[in-house]
Amino acid sequence: MNPSILEENLYLESTKRVWNCILKWGENNLRSYPWRDDFHNSYKILIAEIMLHRTRADQVEPVYKIFIKKYPDFKSIANSDQEDIINDLYSLGLNWRSSQLYKMAKEIQEKYDGIIPKDLDKLLELPGVGPYIASAILCFVHDENIAVLDTNIVRVIGRVFGMKIRDSSRKSKKFKSVMTELISHGEPRKFTLSLIDFAALICRSSGPRCDICSLKSICNHYEAK
Repeated sequence: MNPSILEENLYLESTKRVWNCILKWGENNLRSYPWRDDFHNSYKILIAEIMLHRTRADQVEPVYKIFIKKYPDFKSIANSDQEDIINDLYSLGLNWRSSQLYKMAKEIQEKYDGIIPKDLDKLLELPGVGPYIASAILCFVHDENIAVLDTNIVRVIGRVFGMKIRDSSRKSKKFKSVMTELISHGEPRKFTLSLIDFAALICRSSGPRCDICSLKSICNHYEAK
């Protein structure tokens, strides 16, 4: 067999094993958050993703609950005052996102009649929506095979497949290619959420739980320890 074909087959086998292990782990270990209760509600998912930007989920949860109750849709945000939105999200920091959220809500309400577009390019045109949030909407709401890459997902991929992790890895074509291959095996929403939680609870940035990790037998990081 051609060495390149052999390497490709081994890589595909590895991605399938990772996919199986992460999905199996996720069956009993997914964290519970209110924005995960209804993935068909694109409004709630988009609001959550904006709040979660560089902010811990446990910090977001209480703010999210109050915000969603006060603003149940984009129309309610668009009809409010921008200062109110800034005050409501003040405790999360990164205050620039408050004004972006307000502008985004007004644009979605006026341009799309309050309905979030399903097209990637149109999503990326919205204020405050970058590649991660746009991909998250398509993956989590519509269960599309689109790679979602954040710092935590990059960490797991880098450790398992022995890829050098840099600050720019979230935008790396190589990391995106691996994630695309992983979700190609199916259930992109469930797998991505499982991988996010696996990174938070097992493959942590500091003090990773390698002792109970189901991927340690094929993990480059564990092998190099």
